[in-house]
Amino acid sequence: MDENKINETPEIQDENSNKSVKKDENPNKITFFEIFILILLVICVGLYVSPNFLLKAENRKNAIVQTNASIFTSKALSEFSTNSKIKASVVSKKLIEELNAVNKNPFSKKAPAYCILANCEAEGSVKISPDDKVNSITVEAYTKDNILLVRTVIQPPSFVTYTRDLTSLEKQDKKRKK
Repeated sequence: MDENKINETPEIQDENSNKSVKKDENPNKITFFEIFILILLVICVGLYVSPNFLLKAENRKNAIVQTNASIFTSKALSEFSTNSKIKASVVSKKLIEELNAVNKNPFSKKAPAYCILANCEAEGSVKISPDDKVNSITVEAYTKDNILLVRTVIQPPSFVTYTRDLTSLEKQDKKRKK
């Protein structure tokens, strides 16, 4: 063994010592600074993307409210086409009971999906206003911020509808956030 050490030149000894130093340094080692930068990037991306997710969720809820209003409208029109002499208040009460059992309010699980205007305080509920004098039913649906989504006046044998496009709601939300 001593012979091997004696035969080694100083150059070989320097190479061996450099190999041991290089083995101690791990090139794949992640430093604390790199982890900190990754966390900051994830937080920044999350903050940038999160408002879009919130808007999309609210727009889906508004779309469900619009769907509920259109379901009521089509059912009321079918009731009026079946019997044109039936009163609007009778049709409204019948359909509210029938549809509340099937459809849900997207904003509140405890609130009904449909209600008569005088008794309606919940957001996301489709507000029904029957008028027996004219024999018409007014169907209104609002957003969470009380912006009109749908207003339909049903009067047999025809109806008039007002529907707001959800893209205009997105523009209003962006303006409010600025």
